[in-house]
Amino acid sequence: MKTKKLIFCTALIIISIVALEACQTYYFRSNYKEANELIHKTKNIRAKPFLKAHFKNGDVCILRNSWKVDTVQNTVSGTGTLYDFNREITFQGNVEISIDSIAIFETNKKISGSESGRLAGLYILAGLDVAIGIYCITNPKACYGSCPTFYRNENDNFHFADAEGFSSAISPSMEYADIDALNNRLLTDREFSITMKNEALETHCVRDVKLFAYPRNEGERIYHSSDDDFYLCENIYPVSNANGTEGDITDLIRNEDMLERFSASDENNLSSKEEITLNFDSAGKDINPGLVIHFRQTLMTTYFIYSAMGYMGDEIGDFFAKIEVSNETINKLNGGIKKELGGIDVYVWNEDKSKWYKSGSLFETGPIAVNKQLLPLKSNTNSSNIRVKLVMNKGLWRIDYAALTNIKDKIKPLEISPNLILNKGKADDAALASINNPGKLLISMPGSEYKFYFNLPEQNKDYELFLYSKGYYIEWMREQWIKDKNLIKLNQMIEHPLNYLKSEAKDYKIYEATMEQEFWNSKIDTKTFSYHEN
Repeated sequence: MKTKKLIFCTALIIISIVALEACQTYYFRSNYKEANELIHKTKNIRAKPFLKAHFKNGDVCILRNSWKVDTVQNTVSGTGTLYDFNREITFQGNVEISIDSIAIFETNKKISGSESGRLAGLYILAGLDVAIGIYCITNPKACYGSCPTFYRNENDNFHFADAEGFSSAISPSMEYADIDALNNRLLTDREFSITMKNEALETHCVRDVKLFAYPRNEGERIYHSSDDDFYLCENIYPVSNANGTEGDITDLIRNEDMLERFSASDENNLSSKEEITLNFDSAGKDINPGLVIHFRQTLMTTYFIYSAMGYMGDEIGDFFAKIEVSNETINKLNGGIKKELGGIDVYVWNEDKSKWYKSGSLFETGPIAVNKQLLPLKSNTNSSNIRVKLVMNKGLWRIDYAALTNIKDKIKPLEISPNLILNKGKADDAALASINNPGKLLISMPGSEYKFYFNLPEQNKDYELFLYSKGYYIEWMREQWIKDKNLIKLNQMIEHPLNYLKSEAKDYKIYEATMEQEFWNSKIDTKTFSYHEN
């Protein structure tokens, strides 16, 4: 199955929607505006339950205090107020809403029981911050956030997640499939397992989880590219020396050891670029070179997504509803901050022409799991020494490892579905049925932990493994973010990204010094936390 990763950070998906109304003024009828502000007021947000339904046609309905879900008729009913596209009241009283007509729900009440299966994948939960403690209260832009995280060893420290699924899919319409190299050592057992965790205040809606596997012989490796191609390779050519703006960084990127090379951002401009040069002496002029690189993002994009959600404030549901119903939104994703930040551009030096030639770019959203990818190099030189240059945004990327390999062939791996899923230690047949049915979603709430088991084709045969995960997730609205509402600032992020990145640089520097510690400290412990018990 061919999948194309969305090559833009999650913040860009959110902020791009404001461009649809960039030149318009956000005037709502006072009755709607006052109602919206009232249900989102931080001092009231947990006091009175509400359910706000954003229709696909632009209408909105606010239900107060109580409602019920009919899973047979696929409806929600209760006492509420209906507003049309222009935010004028069209009806007050008992209403019945078809769930299929809804783009996004907002609520401050936990959805449980029979409601959860139908509504969970469509609602933004607001105001339930109490469980995450002091870190997110004092620094809400540094709260831990992720898509599903996967661990080969379920007890591994969260700094060593083996994969991070569909990082850019922050709403139902943005669902996509992600592939992560597991970088596994020699396999001797036919059974393989991996644990999926929800360690953040998010709803994870998982469509599919499977293994991609390909047999390998001694000295062979299979690598995955950002274009979702797979290559059978042999031999590793370590970097001879590497240099960044700070000088020699060879020791940081020569070994796969999580001792990463990264830089601080430019205090005057968050879109400033930097370069790293890699020298591979005597790699050989007869090889078909591919650059193997292990990398991930810093917390810069986390800062942008949380800033964007804060700028939306109590109108977050209105913006997310636009994502679900407007094709114009997708067309806005190719510019703005994405263009300014960019990916990791890779150049190869041509000794004969004394010139750098671009071979391609690498990009993967997410600050948690390390991405392990291959980029085939366009090496038009007769020299046995290969020089590579990485050009990237300063302060955005962490590089753990870089090497060359010899590409032998492009291959297609086997696809293996799970045969067993454990839900915190117990077999979960319903979860397995959902994962193996393309029309269903496995809903993972904060604190959830699922262990997937797979049977490899042959015993005592070694395989290179990759994790395929498909789905989307919905970030919950933190109570502290609502206070930061600023639609003008949100508009600036998309309409004048370069100016925004310059003006925001000094504020980001304040967060940058402490974000790393606070981000990890606000992670949910799946062994002790349960959404359904809090």
